[in-house]
Amino acid sequence: MIVKETNSGFMYEIKLPQNASGNVKIICPACTKTHSKGKEHNKDLSFNVESKTGKCHRCDAIFYVPIKRDDKKVYAKPEWKNTTDIDDNVIKYFEGRKISQATIRWNNIVSSGREYIAGSQVMTIQFNYWRNGELVNIKYRDAKKNFKMYKDAELIFFNIDSARGASDIIITEGEFDCLSLLEAGYKSVLSVPNGAKSIDFIENCIDDIAEAKKIILAVDQDAPGYSMREELARRLGIERCYKVDFGDCKDANEYLIKYGAEKLREVIDSCEAFPIEGVFTSADLREELDQLYFKGLPGGELIDIPEFDKLLAWQAGRVYTVTGIPGHGKSEFIDFILARLNILKGWKPGYFSPENWPIELHISKIVEKITGKRCNATDMPRNVFDEAVAYMEKNFYFILPEEDFTVDSILSRASGLVERKGINVLVIDPYNRLEHKIPVGMSETHYISSFFDKIGNFAKRKNVMVILVAHPTKMKKENGKYEVPNLYDISGSANFYNKTDFGLTVYRDMIEEVIKVYIQKVKFKHLGEIGFSTWKYNINNGRFAVYDGYNVAWDNTSYFKRNGQPVKEELINFYEPIHEEPPF
Repeated sequence: MIVKETNSGFMYEIKLPQNASGNVKIICPACTKTHSKGKEHNKDLSFNVESKTGKCHRCDAIFYVPIKRDDKKVYAKPEWKNTTDIDDNVIKYFEGRKISQATIRWNNIVSSGREYIAGSQVMTIQFNYWRNGELVNIKYRDAKKNFKMYKDAELIFFNIDSARGASDIIITEGEFDCLSLLEAGYKSVLSVPNGAKSIDFIENCIDDIAEAKKIILAVDQDAPGYSMREELARRLGIERCYKVDFGDCKDANEYLIKYGAEKLREVIDSCEAFPIEGVFTSADLREELDQLYFKGLPGGELIDIPEFDKLLAWQAGRVYTVTGIPGHGKSEFIDFILARLNILKGWKPGYFSPENWPIELHISKIVEKITGKRCNATDMPRNVFDEAVAYMEKNFYFILPEEDFTVDSILSRASGLVERKGINVLVIDPYNRLEHKIPVGMSETHYISSFFDKIGNFAKRKNVMVILVAHPTKMKKENGKYEVPNLYDISGSANFYNKTDFGLTVYRDMIEEVIKVYIQKVKFKHLGEIGFSTWKYNINNGRFAVYDGYNVAWDNTSYFKRNGQPVKEELINFYEPIHEEPPF
């Protein structure tokens, strides 16, 4: 068995007695060579077989078994029963929705059969998810509008094979809408598998639609549908996406039923491109203008700490510049903020943070902030550790190229993370560790201005919040205390202040033993105000707690189980509105 020692990071091989269970005593691989003669075989290491953790009572070394990460997840696959029989009542039901027998029998994408749903075996419609001619998943739907998918199967687009090599594709919100467009004569039509709640499955089939030059988003005309449309456009590239207006109908199937296939083709063919970058009319922004008229300017996201929330909100599409003296806690504070935004709002960060190396150390620090416990085998139970590591894999991403540290290289990788993983935040920590290749004849001031243009355009185009960390120039001490730096103290240019949207300073007051976070620039007044907040640092878990000068409330609880604020879960809603009850 291979184990890892927490302090040194060294890997050792240990041998356990055959059929061992519970706690066993074995030789410690870390200190056996330092034993005095005659004591080399002392069994000082107590190892628990079930938790796969251990501690040496001589050298205090703590060991655990590293988790092996599977390179590729293995999914369950349903068995194709190779039948073309479809229940007569099912056929009649589709005909009632103006979808012909020929369409539902095309390429075996629809079948029927009895299946257990909600505790009963009933007749179901079965939407078959094929990829490369292989059955990958099945969605079952009964007469009471209950849905389920094949257990542990891979989520992909419905009818994904039709998109392979196609230059134009259509994406719908449900299988009935997909079939409606197939009925209208289109061939390259897909449906998301789980409605508007989540599109994280897109990573599983992004390569299948890579050749598409035009992607028509024919989603439901409601708030969840519009939200999904915006996220699809962000992930797939707004420059190749188009949107459909179904007028007085909610979706493609309702339009087919009400107006027929020919009119449905007309509305699809009249789809509109998303606004050209940099060019807008009031018509392009009508939804946003209505929102502004009725509800005011959209606010940012908050971290549920009132003392700080009143000073600053966090909003996608903006650039936040953070400065502070090295060692004063800038990176720790950013991790704390992003851990809360992830838990509360589901925001996924991508980090370029070469000073937080090795990456596993950085991950362990975020794990501490989320779980509320020190990341070691003594303070954190193995099941909590496993849960946190599994959660990190799907929510936090780290960029560290082997060579190219230029901003173009980082933004290119971040773009890939937006597309495949749906990240909402890019952290560049710090600016000083990027490779800055200033063109001949360009001043540093002009270069920094161009740099901010790049990250600002990336933020707006991808709807991603960018957090830029930049160290100030060498600060002077007065009376044993550093002055509080500001954005103008960052070496190179006043553009660190002029061109950022928001500016923060994280300052560690060594005399008062507190952390002060100063909000020094707020470009958009509805998202914050100039001021500062005072914090204490929790050494047990890396969190920050507001300090009023007298009291501090330490929080060591798990964010996974916060009162009233559980972990944001990707809930799959298989409910789809229909226009009549099926007869079976």
